[in-house]
Amino acid sequence: MRSRITRHLWPVLGAPIPVRREPDGAPAAEQIVPETPPLELSGRDYAISLLRLAAEIEHGLMVQYLFAAYSLDPPGAPAAQRPMVRRWQEAILGIAKEEMAHLVTVQNLLTALGGPLQFNREDFPHDTVLYPSGFRLRPLSLPSLATYVVAESPEVWEGEQADRIKQQAAAEVGGIVNRVGRLYEELIDVIGDPALVPDSTFDAASMPFQASWDEWGRGYRRGERGRQASSDPDTPAVPELVIDTVDSRTTAIAALEQVGEQGEGFGMPRDEDESHFERFLKVHQEFENLSEDQRRALVRDIATNPTTDLSGPDVGADPADTETTSPIANPTARLWAHLFNVRYRKLLVSLSHAFELAENRTGSGSPGPRGSLIHRAFAEMYNLRSIAGLLVSLPLDHAAPDAARAGPPFQMPHTLMLPHDQDDRWRLHRDLLDASATLVARIGAVDGAGAAQDYLTALAQADRIERAQVDALIAGTARAPVGAPTP
Repeated sequence: MRSRITRHLWPVLGAPIPVRREPDGAPAAEQIVPETPPLELSGRDYAISLLRLAAEIEHGLMVQYLFAAYSLDPPGAPAAQRPMVRRWQEAILGIAKEEMAHLVTVQNLLTALGGPLQFNREDFPHDTVLYPSGFRLRPLSLPSLATYVVAESPEVWEGEQADRIKQQAAAEVGGIVNRVGRLYEELIDVIGDPALVPDSTFDAASMPFQASWDEWGRGYRRGERGRQASSDPDTPAVPELVIDTVDSRTTAIAALEQVGEQGEGFGMPRDEDESHFERFLKVHQEFENLSEDQRRALVRDIATNPTTDLSGPDVGADPADTETTSPIANPTARLWAHLFNVRYRKLLVSLSHAFELAENRTGSGSPGPRGSLIHRAFAEMYNLRSIAGLLVSLPLDHAAPDAARAGPPFQMPHTLMLPHDQDDRWRLHRDLLDASATLVARIGAVDGAGAAQDYLTALAQADRIERAQVDALIAGTARAPVGAPTP
């Protein structure tokens, strides 16, 4: 399945394509120099295909970073190390938030080029020549940190430290960890070439449908990236969301360069605290200075690739290309995991739906349906963090104190395609609210819901408000905001 993507990526590698191999396994004697764009694609189509891959990668990195951050255990750490572990957790969560902003900016680029949006990703994608290291949900460790450092590293990064970390990363994934920056470098080359992507390709009329920093940058200060929020060295640096709109070649290149500079290592950054590479490198250095026992004490024992599927890997998946999954067999934990998946889908549907609407405020100045969908997307981010915090404390299978814990599964839904009709799109939101209500009721009825009951009550109340507003939109009787206070 992944070959439909990889067969168009040879130009990115800049290496000859082997036509065949000798019987003894020696390199092919016959080779073809790849062309840009690939023969089956126009320049615009090639740019769109690369952008869709970039969106998938940004989505995958965001989820892996969130899982790693959730696996850290500041309250359970020795008192002297809690501030450091909390700083690590907030730093990685900040990077994940910035990856989400990158994902949104890539959707703006796709919108400007007239391409289909891409909020999808594979649960366990086969390796491609550009995907950093496959998709794996795993607790934070020195080897996993090494893969994050290498994935975000600049093209030129040499020396003893670089060699050591690259070796750690390669041993962790069983091969080379690819730099994400390679993809953005190719995108800049392709989109920057008028012969491949003419000026007429960029649709300025799409701007009202694109995400803007004013809509999505809430809670963040423009231009404050990397600065300390206080004089306390253990206070995480303030992240900045890079969300750029695109109406021309110039703004498209600027957006790609912004994303590359912040995260994907375009040269050594001017301010070393700005890039994801430097931030991950700092965490890696501090983590590496600890003993193995000390590291284990700071990270929860969470299962790798937790899943609600009790049968294990997806039916038909190639075992050689699929990480081992950890079925969540504990009944209570599995109900929470299903609820997590529903809210994760709700986040992605809200994101996708928002791009289908142009913002149009009501006469009172309150946000219209698009603004309300953005509000709901933020609310779902907090819901995911709250539910993940419960899942990392619940047992994967047995309730024994030393048993592995479950974790947030981040399983992709059966589809992210939106219905064609606008009312049917709102009905999809209602379906997700109904599915969530069923799970909330089931969890609330389980003995031991305990302290989580307050959260369930608040979530149910927020959902009832939203459902009434969605019903009004479907009926055409109101333009009430779809948002509700975060539980």
